[in-house]
Amino acid sequence: MQGNFAFETKALEPFGVEVVRDLSVPMSEGEGEALRDLFYREKLLLFRNQSITEDQHAALLAHIGPVLGSRGEYREISSDGNLGAGPLCWHSDLSFTPEPFKGLSLYALEVNPGQSATRFASATRAVTLLPDALRARVAGMDAVALISPVQSHRQLAYTLPPFFPQQTRPAILPHPETGEPVLYVSQMQTARIGGLPQEEGESLLEELFSTLYAPENVYEHRWYDGDLVIWDNIALQHSRPDLTTHTPRRLRRIALAAKSFFDLCPQFDLNDPRVAAWARGDIHALDEIAEEAG
Repeated sequence: MQGNFAFETKALEPFGVEVVRDLSVPMSEGEGEALRDLFYREKLLLFRNQSITEDQHAALLAHIGPVLGSRGEYREISSDGNLGAGPLCWHSDLSFTPEPFKGLSLYALEVNPGQSATRFASATRAVTLLPDALRARVAGMDAVALISPVQSHRQLAYTLPPFFPQQTRPAILPHPETGEPVLYVSQMQTARIGGLPQEEGESLLEELFSTLYAPENVYEHRWYDGDLVIWDNIALQHSRPDLTTHTPRRLRRIALAAKSFFDLCPQFDLNDPRVAAWARGDIHALDEIAEEAG
């Protein structure tokens, strides 16, 4: 039982908390339960000035939920290596699959102090910030998330053949752990909403994005060595600016999830001509391949 245990915290703006705790010292069962409660209550936890191994990092996350193994995953990302240096627009990891990641974490291994940033937008706060009429309009709508080959800005197909990872969910859905309403549409991955024609749907999505990504609904974290940020991947979305000149920038990335992308999307073979056409953004080739397949 958690009892009366409480961490020392400092509020971040406009959401999240900094937690004061030396993570090189293992947590007790009671602390672990308190950590999980704090995670789902605050959505984003920041720990500064840490020195932890990969195993310690994973053990900490295990207090919150299942920790994804390293198979098929990048456990280290850098601006001159895995995932590159280009900008990433707003998204929730694997929202186009049946089981999006429950949470994500990044730990700064080597960065230029304060130079690079990751931005977070709260999809739970956004619901409360929507104008009443807009919230009522969207409440009964579904949104379709697709895997997009373009991650730097909003550019995705209105439809993709069924072969490709895609998922339909309520545009405002209950959080699977807390039940809180979440505005689950994103700049990178939401292709259409409410069965609306493309132009009308895009106009509605832009209205939603203007609230979701408004400055007053965004926390920007500037990285320093030893920073660890853990966030709720359903309640929050994240993005990053262009990192072309930001080296070094090495971060360790570990996800809270039971299944990886390749577990959830085994049909996604990089050698498949359909995937190659998708990666090139060649929608016409996709249509031709679909016709040939019958």
